[in-house]
Amino acid sequence: MTTEIILLGHGSRRREANEGLIEVAHKVETILGEKVTPAFMENAEPSLPKVVEAKVETGAQRIVIMPLFLFRGIHVTVDIHNEVREIQEQHPDVEIVFTAELGADDAIASLACSRIKEAIGV
Repeated sequence: MTTEIILLGHGSRRREANEGLIEVAHKVETILGEKVTPAFMENAEPSLPKVVEAKVETGAQRIVIMPLFLFRGIHVTVDIHNEVREIQEQHPDVEIVFTAELGADDAIASLACSRIKEAIGV
């Protein structure tokens, strides 16, 4: 089964912010040893529907979408699913899997502590 991975960010009008998602996608790709494609919800390209459609057109049988969002806001709970619903209906043979958002994970708390320590010089 051909599986494709999409790392989804919010998107920003600031190019630097969008470059951060692209950099994280490259790092995840290196760690997993699998191609990881960045996509954006808004304000930047490529959009999620465009990336999903491109993956379907190249023969993906399963698409994993990892929302790089901290918590379960409206994008994670509603918007992402709405954006791919039509594609899913047109291609019912393609499995689309949504991972959990980053959430209140210990790794996030640890990273926050690191940034705080950096700021105060500890």
